[in-house]
Amino acid sequence: MTTQQMIKPFGLRMPPELKKWLDTRAERNGRSINSEIVQMITAAKRAEQKESA
Repeated sequence: MTTQQMIKPFGLRMPPELKKWLDTRAERNGRSINSEIVQMITAAKRAEQKESA
């Protein structure tokens, strides 16, 4: 079983205008919405870790 198959789905509600912005950003970057969210959170995490180092 791959890591991808072991990850449980996570429901997320967001305002329509935020979803539209995210759709546009994901398409522009050639990613799925899920991948875009993961990339954005990962980048924010790295930035926070860099600040506290």
